[in-house]
This record gives sequence, C-alpha cells and structure tokens, in this order.
Amino acid sequence: MKNLSVLNKSTFIYLFSSTFIFNISKAQYGVSSGSVSHTVSNGLSSANEHGFLNENTIIVEDFMNYHKHQIKIPKKNEVALSIDYDNTVLRSDDNFLVQIGLATQNVSDRQHSNNVNVSLVIDNSGSMGGGKLEKVKTALKVFVKGLKPEDIISIVKFDDTANLVLKSSKIKEVAGNLDSIIESIYPSGSTNIHSGMMMGYSEAQKHNTKDYNSKVILLTDGMTNSGITDPETILKQSKEYNDKGIDISTIGVGQQLDFYLLRQIATSGRGSNYFIGDAEKDIQKTFKDELESLLYNIGKKPKLTINLPEGMRINKFYGYQPKYISNHEIEVELENLDCGQTQIFLMEVEKNERENSSITASLVYEKNDEIKKVSSKKGYDAMTETTQQELKKNFQIAKMATELKKAAKYFSQTNIGNTKKSMQNIINYYQSFCNKKDEDLRRIYDIALQYSPRLHTNSYE
Repeated sequence: MKNLSVLNKSTFIYLFSSTFIFNISKAQYGVSSGSVSHTVSNGLSSANEHGFLNENTIIVEDFMNYHKHQIKIPKKNEVALSIDYDNTVLRSDDNFLVQIGLATQNVSDRQHSNNVNVSLVIDNSGSMGGGKLEKVKTALKVFVKGLKPEDIISIVKFDDTANLVLKSSKIKEVAGNLDSIIESIYPSGSTNIHSGMMMGYSEAQKHNTKDYNSKVILLTDGMTNSGITDPETILKQSKEYNDKGIDISTIGVGQQLDFYLLRQIATSGRGSNYFIGDAEKDIQKTFKDELESLLYNIGKKPKLTINLPEGMRINKFYGYQPKYISNHEIEVELENLDCGQTQIFLMEVEKNERENSSITASLVYEKNDEIKKVSSKKGYDAMTETTQQELKKNFQIAKMATELKKAAKYFSQTNIGNTKKSMQNIINYYQSFCNKKDEDLRRIYDIALQYSPRLHTNSYE
C-alpha cells in the first residue's frame, strides 16, 4: 500500500460498527455507519455480519504504511531502497528489528506523464440509486477532464448484463460528448460484476500496447449476484488479462460488498483496492488517486528480495505475503510502483555476529519492456535518533495491528475470551509503551477502546 498523502493512491477501508464511526490509509481512510461516512483507511474495512471486525479486511501492512515514512526519497533516480536495523526496540539480547524502506520519486520531479488507456466499468444496478450513482457520475466527469487528448477511454455499465456506453476512443475524439455520455447512465437491475469486468477488459485490450498504461477501473456497490458468480472463475478470467499487461483497480461503494473478492481481483491485477462510503468527496478522491496512478506510474510487477547473511534467521515478518526462499532470504511481490510512494517492510531477526555481516535488498520491476533493478546493502551501525524513533513507531503499529487481526480471527471462531484478551493487549501495550501524541499509534488504540466494551457486555454473543 502507498501513502495517500504523498502518493494519492491507496486502499480506502471502512470499519463499521452500529454504535461507532471511526475514520481511519493514504491521505485519509474511511469508516462508515449508515449514511455517515468519513474519509479514512488503513487496513480496516467493513465489519462482518455481527458488526465486529472482519479478519480478511484487516491488512497489517496498510496500517504500517499509513503515514509518510522518514526514509530516503530519490530525486534523480525513480526508486530508492534503504535498510535500517536496531537491537533496542524488542528489548531482547537475541533478536533485532530490520526495516527495508522503499521510496519513489515525487510527482514534481517527473518531466512527463504516461499515455493512458483506461476502461471505466460502472455498476448501475438498482442499489446504485438514491443519489449514489449521481455522485459517481460527478466524479467521472472530473476524472475524464484530467486525461490528455491522446489518451484512450472506454466506459462500460453493468446491471444484469454489461452494456458498452462508450467504445474505446481517444479523448480528443469524444471530449465534447463525454459529460452527456456519462449522464446517460441510470440505475436498474441486479449485479453482474463478471460481465462488466470482461467487457471492460475487452475494450482495454484494443489498445493494450507498450505505448500505453492500460487499466480497468471497476466500481460496484454490491455482491455479484447475476451471471457468473463463482469467485475462482472470475479471478481466473481476470488474471488472463492481467497477464497480458492490463491492470485493474476495484472500488467498493457502501457496505454490502464482497470485500475479499474485490481485494483479490485488485491484488492479482496489480492495482489498488478501495472501500469507500457514499460521500461525494470520498468518491472524487478515489478517482483522483487512480488518475494520478495512471499518469505517473513508475514500474510494474515489482518484486523485492531481502537477503540476510548466513546464520541470521527471520523469526517474524509483519504483514504482506512473503515467499520464504530460506530462513534468511524472502521475496515479496508488490503493487505497481507510482510516484510519491513510501513503503516499509519490517521483520524480527535472530542475531548472530553482526560486525562483519551485511543485509542486502534488491527490487526488480518492469518499465517499457525493460527490467530495472535497484539494490541496497548495509552492515550494522548506529542509527540517528530520528531513524530509531521511526523504526520504533513502525514496530508498535505493526504489533498492535497484528493483534487486532488476531482479535478478529478469534471472534470468527466464536472464541470471545481470546478476542477480549487481544483487544486488552492492544490497550495495555499502547498505554504502557506508545507516544500518546502520535495520531497513527492512537488510531489502532481507539479501535480497541471502542470495541472492547461491547465484548465485555456480551453484545456480540
């Protein structure tokens, strides 16, 4: 995940409670309850059917990357890697923390934007009524105005079936009619996500060349309930287009969503996954983020490899889905790289003789059919106080977010006792060790604080 405040691309995640609205990833994330919505995000999404946290939508790395990190930002090169490690935060003589930092060039340092080939796939089922679709249409009008004359756009709407609203065309050919084309979309019918997505891919494929940054942006407010609904089939057919070079981002509006499916589609398609309410400013912000991602993409299919010296062992890796090559080497596949991004990777490592040892990290990614590589290598040395405090903060966020995910898992197993214990662990840890003035740390504490009373009053049982 990338910092919204800098990258303007993120995952918007909502946390729902019948009595609590919390606004939490990349400029701001959102939590919503009923008709109220706040821009927030950070690893949380909607609740499960009991109004409690949903394990599948608590993303630890989203919490870790909510704020802009104090790491090396490249000015001339497009990507920079940094490595820091410390033996004081864990309060252990046998283990230390390693943090790999990844940062990309700011938008202001880029001389040219990418050529864009985008297909907008919009849910116009009956549930999009009540003013929801009108807000989406307003955001679409702003989005298309940000595209360049030579950029290519297509628009698909879907309810029971998919319908082509605008065939794949250059902006300069349709600019005068775009507002009226968008206004022609009205709500009706049920929700056939597969049909809409496939038509969007088909339109994007018409101009899917190395000269264009090709993407489908899928927006829906519901569960897929018409046409092909099998998740494995949907994901398999979506990935076939991803493998051809067409990315996809998913935008979920409201709370009655298949969060896991939408996130899987976006993850496989190297795009972003947004869960937002129906507030107009949130919808517009999401499309603005996607526009900047399209215009200022740096590289695709990035993969990070981290190597520790022989004798060192990775005991715990926070968040993500790393692939362990050995107990001292891992690989992590990442979202596409965009401008203004800062991202960290945090692990607990069993130490050995470090004086003559170095940790290395390398990032490979594709750009214009070329393979790019960035590397960093560092031995153990003293850190600045600022870096040490940053690493400590990141660790505390990762630790509490991991405990929050555990609480949600226990709840799904109807283990209320352990759910209460995990929530209390977060509260006690924050009160004992965390900086009370830091809003990023307090964000997770507030969630635990709000949910714990309901657990103790048996309102979930």
